[in-house]
Amino acid sequence: MDGRGEPFTIEFLDAESSIERHTSRFIGHLKRVGIEGSFRLVDPAQYEMRVQNFDFDIIVKRYGFSPYPGRELHSYFSTEAARTRGSNNIAGIADPVVDALIATAIAAPDPATLVTACRALDRVLRAGRYWIPQWYSGAFRIAYWDQFDRPAVKPRYDLGVRDTWWSRSQEKAQEKAQDAPRGG
Repeated sequence: MDGRGEPFTIEFLDAESSIERHTSRFIGHLKRVGIEGSFRLVDPAQYEMRVQNFDFDIIVKRYGFSPYPGRELHSYFSTEAARTRGSNNIAGIADPVVDALIATAIAAPDPATLVTACRALDRVLRAGRYWIPQWYSGAFRIAYWDQFDRPAVKPRYDLGVRDTWWSRSQEKAQEKAQDAPRGG
């Protein structure tokens, strides 16, 4: 029940059904604590319109930032963005502390100040509980054919697939030919 004694209901909105399997399990867990959840699948145009107008309870959204964030923090977390239709601040975060930390990060004179401001911003955002983390993987999973090779030292912030890998098809073919059993 909510503060008025009415049932607490929440709707998960999405434009594709691929996440429904995960969401339905979460809805089942919400039911255990007295929250009625539902999943609504809408067409992409309606989904986009509802997200732009902040007309939803919960959506699934993936965030990715550069190692050194800057002005984009404003569009994702500022009070001004919360009041702007179609902004990336879909949680509606309107907090003067967040605004001050964003300003500090954007104006950071050196990397150490930027890191400090971003860590403080991260703590304030996590304390606000604006989102529910679903899953995370600290690794990139890539399937590749054994004819490719790559440098021993991988790029730090990139997969490097197209830029640093090369084909060793002739070398691999020769190795396989040498290892193949000989008929006799």
